[in-house]
Formats: sequence, structure tokens, C-alpha cells
Amino acid sequence: MNHAPHITVKALCLALCLAAANIGAAQQRLVAEVKKNIGALTLSAKNLQNEANKLKPALTNDETKDNAETWYVAGKIQYAIYDKLISARSTGQKVDPTALGNALIAGYDYFRHALRIDTIIERDKDGIAKIDRKTGKPKFKTKYSDDIISRMAAHLNDYNQSGSQLYNVKNWDGATRAWDIFCQLAPVAKKHKHTLVPDSMLAKARYYQGIASWQAGNNRLAAERFQQARTMGYHHKEAYDYALICLSSLKDEAGIVAIAKEAYNRFGTADPQYIRILINNYIDNKNFNDANILLDKALQQSDNDDELHNLKGLVVEQQSGLDDALPHFKRCIELNPNNPQGLYNVGRYYYNQAANVIEQNPNLRGRALSKRVDPLYRQAMPHLEQSLQLDPTNDDVRNALRNIYYKLGLGAKLDALEKRN
Repeated sequence: MNHAPHITVKALCLALCLAAANIGAAQQRLVAEVKKNIGALTLSAKNLQNEANKLKPALTNDETKDNAETWYVAGKIQYAIYDKLISARSTGQKVDPTALGNALIAGYDYFRHALRIDTIIERDKDGIAKIDRKTGKPKFKTKYSDDIISRMAAHLNDYNQSGSQLYNVKNWDGATRAWDIFCQLAPVAKKHKHTLVPDSMLAKARYYQGIASWQAGNNRLAAERFQQARTMGYHHKEAYDYALICLSSLKDEAGIVAIAKEAYNRFGTADPQYIRILINNYIDNKNFNDANILLDKALQQSDNDDELHNLKGLVVEQQSGLDDALPHFKRCIELNPNNPQGLYNVGRYYYNQAANVIEQNPNLRGRALSKRVDPLYRQAMPHLEQSLQLDPTNDDVRNALRNIYYKLGLGAKLDALEKRN
């Protein structure tokens, strides 16, 4: 009987080590081979992509993943792919904007990683690291960083253009990323005296990035980008209005008020939505004095604004009662007969008047009571009915009408109201 040769643990470990070393060496040779191949000017975008696919194992192999050269080569391939695709498009060939954007974004990511690890520690003749006297840290130099920054800066404006192209094909995430890289890369290019981008262009990019984020459904990020755009000098009205839309969807009341205040300080009452938000905020916080001051200022500019008169009535009601508020509510529906809140508040006035008669005359019964309260109910009824028709969600209006119909013996109207629930 033949026996298998006996393998010692030591021999097995040695074999495994040699195998690992061979794999690592193979990956290093692969990086060198790809680096050599991409130097050929005749390579097509397709062949460059094949080289990128060939290089992928080296990005995760323990022997090569921490080498700056690996990521440097990966980045060069992606930028070369982009350049080839641009060249093809210039000759009339159809090129996918997403392929262009993906190459630019991948190239940036690879180069960024290469920059982080592109450090060569300086050593003396004995192999001991030299120490920088100022920092107390080892001295180092870089091998690829200058070329990386130069290549990135040369493609700076391509990121801006790619953001627009990706946006046009509704690739919202890609557009957001391209514009983000454009804004992050611009200061680097400026610092190294490669390319100078005006702040206004960066602010506009942040604004469009906000639009793309909003389209993608990321309202929080969109609001942050709109804020960045405004901080950088983009003060077009839409930068405020889109931010309000995003913050409203997030139910961020504090953020909404802050934007409204910022917009009101810049645009005044040209768009009344800003001052309305501020006034409503004052009312919600029972700061009626400031609400009144702001309302009077707004009414001086927009006396024909029905909403402002309705708000004025609400503030006056809190300060001196419903009787003093009534003229403002009436003015509201005079300006706009279809203002549901104004109609409700006028109807509410007469309804409350009827309730006051009942409360102040506890001994009145039957016809004597009806003679006093029924006319008030009938004055309230058409305003409340129209308000409910315009805004069927107002349960306060519904409950008031239910009581009026019952008190006036309007059974058919009461049945119809109950059926609408």
C-alpha cells in the first residue's frame, strides 16, 4: 500500500507564505503592466476600461492596496477614459453622459485616495526617519501628488459641465456628486495656482446641486446646499423659495422661519409669503405686539391683501376681542369672497354672538330665545357653509353648522352635512 508523503506544519506554513508572496508579487507586476499599457495613445475608451477592470484586484490586495501608485494608476485610467469619450463626442459620436460622469467621479475618488497615502518617509543613511524640527514629526516627500493635483485641476471645469449633463438626463445623484467635486476641487486648484473659479460660479453650482438633491428626494441635503449657495452670494429668490419647500416637507418650523426672515430682509413684501410666515410665527408664539407691528408695515405696502387683513383680525382679536376684529375679517372677504378662513371668522363672529346671548340670558326659553339667537345663526350660516365648501377639512366649521342646523330645525341640511362626513 502506498502512503501519501507526510507534510509538516512548518512546510505547510512555508508553502502558504510563498504562495502569498507570489500573489503579492503578481499584483505588483499587474500594476506595472497596466501602467505601461495605458501609456499607449492609441488605446480606445473600451480598451482603457478593460485595463481598469484588470487593475481592480490590486485595489484590494494586501500587497498593493496601500501603495499610492496603485490608486494613481487607477485614477489616470479613469481620466484617460473621460478624455477619450470627449474626443469621440467631438467627432460626432454619441456618448452617454453617465459614462462621462462616472469616469470623472471614479478618477477623482481614486486620486483622492492616492493623495492620502502618497507619503515617502525621508531617512538618513542608517535608515532612521528624519524629524522635522518645527512639527516634531517625520519628514516626508511625495511622488505622485503634484501630477495628481495638476490632472485634477485640468479637469476642474469638466466636473461643472458633467453636473449639468447628468442633471439633464435626470441622474440626480451623479449630478449632485459632480457639482460637489467641482466645489471641493476649486480651492485646491486655486491654492496650487492652476485654475481660478469665480465665487459666483461656485455659488451657482451649490444652488444647482441643491436642485438635484431636491429632485432626488433628499430634502435635508438640498436645504443645506441652498444655504451654502446663499452664503456664497447666490441671492436669487428661488434659492430661498426652494429651501422653504424642502424645509416644509421636513416640517422644520424653525428652519422655515429663519429662511423667511432672511428672505424678508432681502425682498421685503415683494412676495408676501415671507412676512406671512413671520407673522404666523409671532401669533403662534403669542407675540402679538411684534405681529401687529409687522402687519401694519405689510398693510402699508399691500392693503389689498386679503390674507393680511385676516391675520390682522386674528391679532386684534387676541388683543382686544372679536368685536374689534370683525372689520378686518369683513375686509378680508370683501377683497376675496372665497377666502375660507375669512369666511369662517366672519361666520364665527355671529355664531359666538348667539352663544353669548344664550350664556347671558339663562332664563330665556322657547320663542323668546329663538327670536334673539336665530337671526344671528342665519347670519353665520352662509359664511360657514361657503367656508366648508372651500375647505371641507375644517371640523370647527362643520361642528358649528351641525349645531346651527339643529337649532334652526333644518333637518335636510343636517342630514346632508352628516352624509358628507
